[in-house]
Amino acid sequence: MGRPAVKALTRLRWFGLKGMGFAERFVNRSLVQVTRYMTEPDVYGEVQSRIADLIEPDTKVVIGHSLGSVAAYEAALLLDRELPLLLTLGSPLGLRSIVYDRLEGDHEVPKKVQRWVNLVDKDDVVAAEPDLRKRFADPRGVLVSDWTLDNGEDDPHSAQSYLTKRQTGEAVRTGLARR
Repeated sequence: MGRPAVKALTRLRWFGLKGMGFAERFVNRSLVQVTRYMTEPDVYGEVQSRIADLIEPDTKVVIGHSLGSVAAYEAALLLDRELPLLLTLGSPLGLRSIVYDRLEGDHEVPKKVQRWVNLVDKDDVVAAEPDLRKRFADPRGVLVSDWTLDNGEDDPHSAQSYLTKRQTGEAVRTGLARR
């Protein structure tokens, strides 16, 4: 199933509300996990608790891939201190009914994030809405949504492929250099 098909499905309200079974059968497993995270309070709470335990006062970069990008974004909304970089890779944050419509808050760049870089492979169906600037308010101009990566045809959603890209390394280098 390609990016246009997934994007079209996420616009359907019924798919977001009852899409768990459909997603399990026809869309890759990542979307099933996203649906569980977004609809089961115990799962959501455990994930957010674990992230909060890992983000320390000197943390400069938070990286989230796939479902991890959704959890990282939501954790960043709760930060009480500056975070130099939020880096999202292969993110489903822009999927309308599955993720975006279920997010708490005002759909904006987290206030404590100094820079948010979103990287997407051109064929990654999990990230069917590649340009998050269309979805998230960014009054400070800190969201970079560069979706021109090519992770290869075998597995465009591969975390390993995202992590080995020059753009990923450059974003991390810049984030670590910030004070």
